[in-house]
Amino acid sequence: MGSGVGGVRAGEIRLIMKVGRERILVSGVDHLSRQSTAKLKETSMKPRDYQQEAVDVLSEAIDSYDPSHVFGLFSGGHDSLCACHVASRHPRFTGCIHINTGIGIEETRQFVRDTCKQYEWSLKEYEPPVSYEQLVVEQGFPGPAHHWKMYHRLKERCLRELLRDTASPKNRRRKLVFVSGQRKQESQRRMVTVDSAIVTGEKNPSPRIVWANPLINWTGSDKDRYIREHSLPRNRVVQLMCMSGECLCGAFAHEGELNEIRLHYPKAAAEIDRIAAEVKKAGKHCVWGTAPPGKKNKPDSRQMELPLCFSCTTKFESGINETA
Repeated sequence: MGSGVGGVRAGEIRLIMKVGRERILVSGVDHLSRQSTAKLKETSMKPRDYQQEAVDVLSEAIDSYDPSHVFGLFSGGHDSLCACHVASRHPRFTGCIHINTGIGIEETRQFVRDTCKQYEWSLKEYEPPVSYEQLVVEQGFPGPAHHWKMYHRLKERCLRELLRDTASPKNRRRKLVFVSGQRKQESQRRMVTVDSAIVTGEKNPSPRIVWANPLINWTGSDKDRYIREHSLPRNRVVQLMCMSGECLCGAFAHEGELNEIRLHYPKAAAEIDRIAAEVKKAGKHCVWGTAPPGKKNKPDSRQMELPLCFSCTTKFESGINETA
């Protein structure tokens, strides 16, 4: 393979970690050397500057790959809010991206728009070329095993459109940094694997993308403290529903979720009811939030690490743990 930016080979997934001032690169390996492990333990005993950790991750991604754009991925949740705020303080920050899947709580979309306006963040809002309603009328409501398909049709195709919009005629391979609010503590799966703060080289949806996760080691307390210290607005939907509700595809919905939506956001529930009636007319599986009869009810492993749906997979894992 040829050489890439910063010594990273094309097509290589590289994990970048920082211990104090020393940069440790772990390529395709899920363990550290004894010396590095010792340094990690030594560092972990010192008081954490969690905000500086986030800045270091973002700066590392930008310095290593010299992207054409640096976008914060703003779902409307509080993790993405913090990640976008961290990104906005960097001079290379371009703006925010919100993917409007067409099936979600409108109040969250408005929160994203209002917050970006408040902080003067440029906002690009993308919608999928084929609507959620069209998909489910053709195929029925998805269960966990069909989450992968919903992700690609509703979210990844929006990213592909963004990639086309930002491609430079002079250098069509130049990378973009996408700043995500992923936190390792959120997921049981991620807690037992070595996670990277920066990932690149993946083909889905494009090797041009560098995923930067500046909050990767933050705790829930770190996030809440950051919101307080910077007087960031809170999304009322998150406070009521414990989720942003920006995508209600239903693949990972928990039992009783539609009733909760109906209680707090009846317009969103009414839209799901309307679509369900159309799905029923088409003779497809029409019960939102459930797996089609006779279909497997568990996703395979590839569906559990989708970068734009990490909060959904976390919710699904929590449901498994509660019923285990």
